[in-house]
Amino acid sequence: MQIQTQPRRQLIFRLLAGGVTAGPVAWLLTACLPASAPSISDILPLPTPVGPAAALPLGPLGPVVRVGDAKRTGLTTEEVAAILSRDLAEGKYFVTGRLTKEIFADDCRFVDPTNDVRGLSRYLTALGVLFDPRVSKVELLGIRVSGPRSIEADWRLGGYLNLPWNPRVEPFEGHTQYSLNEAGLVSEQRQQWSISAGRALQESFTPSWGPRRQLF
Repeated sequence: MQIQTQPRRQLIFRLLAGGVTAGPVAWLLTACLPASAPSISDILPLPTPVGPAAALPLGPLGPVVRVGDAKRTGLTTEEVAAILSRDLAEGKYFVTGRLTKEIFADDCRFVDPTNDVRGLSRYLTALGVLFDPRVSKVELLGIRVSGPRSIEADWRLGGYLNLPWNPRVEPFEGHTQYSLNEAGLVSEQRQQWSISAGRALQESFTPSWGPRRQLF
């Protein structure tokens, strides 16, 4: 039985509103819409591709607004690293969103192989709908100061996404580079993964069955 195009479009726009990236939405459009449907660019304007693993802007996540209390400017790079270490090891903020907002610039840029979003408030909105924190986990493998305004962290992550088809993210390792501005606030968070962007997007749209469980 063929599903009508309009409900499919409604699903796509609900995914966008929830913070799903343009990359997987484009894949969904390509896979689902009939040949007679308008082109992808007519339905969802996409940036010009710059490579097979290029990060794409997130869907609508609202304006960039100030979040948290007064910014903790003037901290040393070592002090910021200690706070990030706690936020990763205890707060597991990649899957929970529980980070120390006061050490991040409000216009901080967050980049990984599939996403590119500017604004701490928008990043937190995306994290709030992405992972199921009850069965998703981040393990901090190490963190160090690598320069006067640079911090690097290595970690492992796995869990489940908050999507109806119960996609499972198999454990993978990642590396994060934090850059600080002149005030000592994190102005950029850039990630590299042990898996490809294509693999990550494939997992996002692969259903899993059975109860959710801790993967490591």
